Amino acid sequence: MKRVLMFFLLLLALSPLFAFSFFYGAGGEGERLDDENHYAGLSIDMGFSFFSEPYLMLDAEVVLSPLFESVSLNLSTSPFATPVRLAFLFPNPVLYSPKLRIGAQYVYRDGWYYKAELALLNFRDTSFEYEFLTPILLIDALDYSLGYGVRLVKFTYFI
Repeated sequence: MKRVLMFFLLLLALSPLFAFSFFYGAGGEGERLDDENHYAGLSIDMGFSFFSEPYLMLDAEVVLSPLFESVSLNLSTSPFATPVRLAFLFPNPVLYSPKLRIGAQYVYRDGWYYKAELALLNFRDTSFEYEFLTPILLIDALDYSLGYGVRLVKFTYFI
């Protein structure tokens, strides 16, 4: 706990060096951990980006279905962005920016998992990010068994 507190104090002390941006989002996802354990629910997350652009972001996410299902702490990056015009989906020009997210997840009644996501259908404009059909890979922290999931859609707002 002391290390986490020291990390955030150091981050706060160095904040004038970076342009932080805070965000929150909501989406729908489902995961299958093994033959007996699976769930689907509403994911709510909040976090911050270390830069004015979302090159490196840290977020915490909670999944509710209708009560608590899981909580995770994630680190994500969007290494590049390229402009696209998809008039049938977005009224304004957006940037295509695939995102890689890794983290640790605690699932209620099942324990800890390592989590990796690859959002190939990730689009963003000046204030919003739109993510569609993101595959999720889960690895059990105890016996290294595999699980999987999918995030159907996620909308994020950058403050």
